[in-house]
Amino acid sequence: MTIVEDFLNNNLGRLGYANKKDLIERLYLGSLTDAYGRIAHTISKENDIRDRFITELYQTPSELKNWLDLKIIYLDWENWKFKPDMTLARADISFKLTGVEFNIECKRLSAAEKAYFDEGLTRFITHHYAKGDNYAGMIAFVISDRDDAILKGLKEKSKSYSYVETPFSNSTFAGLSASFQSSHERTDKSVVNVYHLLFSFSAMTPGHDEAA
Repeated sequence: MTIVEDFLNNNLGRLGYANKKDLIERLYLGSLTDAYGRIAHTISKENDIRDRFITELYQTPSELKNWLDLKIIYLDWENWKFKPDMTLARADISFKLTGVEFNIECKRLSAAEKAYFDEGLTRFITHHYAKGDNYAGMIAFVISDRDDAILKGLKEKSKSYSYVETPFSNSTFAGLSASFQSSHERTDKSVVNVYHLLFSFSAMTPGHDEAA
């Protein structure tokens, strides 16, 4: 057992979580889905929508905010990391606890677009993000009324990206119906398990430019 594994085994239980997966699903993803229920669902630029989540998580009293205030858990955005070639890459959201970093890439979508994979999922497979971590996340900000079609399309297309059948990929995230899970073999033959969450932001505002 490594020092990190020993730390996690000793401390996750004290925080009230059974393991890393439990921490990610109940605290990190649960906090994001709760925040979605409180923020505006109007169309905006990708980073503007992401920042609504960040602001809400930092301002609204919650279990996560308690850990953030105590500096036990950290929440970063615009999280810069070195890629394998030592150039920099930026993940949109990162939750951090010693031994557990959970990176999330966000994409604004009006369809099951290729960019979701080429500029998102593939970056986890090639170690641009989440190197050494076995869990990661993708969030789609859906700006059309095609939520069901986009969910189906993303799920089907994800199987073309080094997809592997695992208990994780055959499971679902109970916290959000518009979601799915997938597992992928990375370039070093390790496996990364990815949560995919879709949130609708199709409401219009007066004078809004949908192409913004």
